[in-house]
Amino acid sequence: MDDDGDGTWCLLCILKSCFGCICGSCLGALDFACSSCGCFLIALVLISVLVPAYGVVRPVRATVKDASVSRLALAGANGTALAYDLSFNVALRNRNWAMRAERTAPLDAELLFAGRRLQGARLADAGRSMDPRHTEEFPMMAVSSLQGLEVGGDAAAEFARESVAGAVELELRLTGAFKYRPVHVGGSKRLDVTCPLKLPVAAPAPATPGPHFTSTAFDKVVISCY
Repeated sequence: MDDDGDGTWCLLCILKSCFGCICGSCLGALDFACSSCGCFLIALVLISVLVPAYGVVRPVRATVKDASVSRLALAGANGTALAYDLSFNVALRNRNWAMRAERTAPLDAELLFAGRRLQGARLADAGRSMDPRHTEEFPMMAVSSLQGLEVGGDAAAEFARESVAGAVELELRLTGAFKYRPVHVGGSKRLDVTCPLKLPVAAPAPATPGPHFTSTAFDKVVISCY
């Protein structure tokens, strides 16, 4: 039966409710029509609910929140090392409202500046899952030695340039993989995103050389990862 036919049956249901004086044989025919119409509507409702719930996967979304920095400056005898002390939380949200997100690979994080790796961390192992509409947070710290981490002349020059411009830009890269249960079909979906961490720089105090980072402007922002 085509869509026009289904529309006709629904109109017949309305006729039946409006005219109580229709003969018995006519009412029997209308009962059959109404049952067909009801089945069609039920199927339509089920499809509109089940397809978004189980047929369309919404990948896990990553953000960075509660970030703070207490030290970030050039160091070393030649000024080509970077000394830093940062902390933040990585938040993962399972946006699906009927499917669990199961980690099939470890969740790893890597902090970078100008392409140089400052810190790496394993935030979570494989094997655990997140419930639908649930968010998990993983704390991460990036702390160098007092002498700082040698980054080279190019990265040091870039740090100095960004400090003068008013903001230093770091990147946090997150990698992992997820399957979505219970009706996931196919292999794991990779998580490979970058979170831009832009740290505002305040003017230095007269007696204290070097940049001063305004952590209050940094830790109030939820940073999206792409």
